[in-house]
Parts: sequence; structure tokens; C-alpha cells
Amino acid sequence: SCAEWTIRAIYTAYLGWLDGNPTHLHPLPPAEHAQKTVALMGGAPAVLQAARRAAADGEHQWCLQLCDLLLDSGDRETDRAAREQKAAALRAMAALETSANGRHYYLACARELEEE
Repeated sequence: SCAEWTIRAIYTAYLGWLDGNPTHLHPLPPAEHAQKTVALMGGAPAVLQAARRAAADGEHQWCLQLCDLLLDSGDRETDRAAREQKAAALRAMAALETSANGRHYYLACARELEEE
């Protein structure tokens, strides 16, 4: 529901970006974090396979998060496939979304990935 992300936006606006976890005071840059995580998971091909498996199992949010790791890691060999998989997962999430704004955002982001 839209309440999840709307409430978080209100919370962040009033209390700031820190969620209280000290690990988040000075996090690794997203690309470095993604590269280290993808390597730990067995490399980009293994992560792409896991994303495809997640999508096949209906775990579209997990698929999105795995695709983001690949895209943030800068792995050129899996970039196109990760974009395509993420777009498909976004369309699947849009079909489940009850908020018109949320649904539109999923679809708009999928279209952007498909046009790149």
C-alpha cells in the first residue's frame, strides 16, 4: 500500500535521514557495496540467475533488489540482462500495486529501463 512509503517520507522529513543504525553514518559507496556483495554471492552470473529464479517464484521485490545489486556493481556482462529482468519485475509489481501513483511509478521506471 502507499501508506508504507508515505509514512516513511513523513518520518524522514521530520527526523532526518538517519534510521538510528550507526552502520549507516558512513556507508560504503553504493558501487563498492554492490561489487563486494555480488562477489560474495558468487559473481554476477550467479546473482542474475538468482534474480530470474526469484521472478519465476513470484518474489518480484527480491528480484528487483538483486537486479539493483547487479546494476550498481557496474558489471557490463550482465547489465542488459539485469535491466530487462528489472523491467519485467517492475511490471509484475505494478500489476499488484493498489495505489495509482505507485503503479504508475513502477511502469514509468520499467519503460525507462527498456528505452536505455
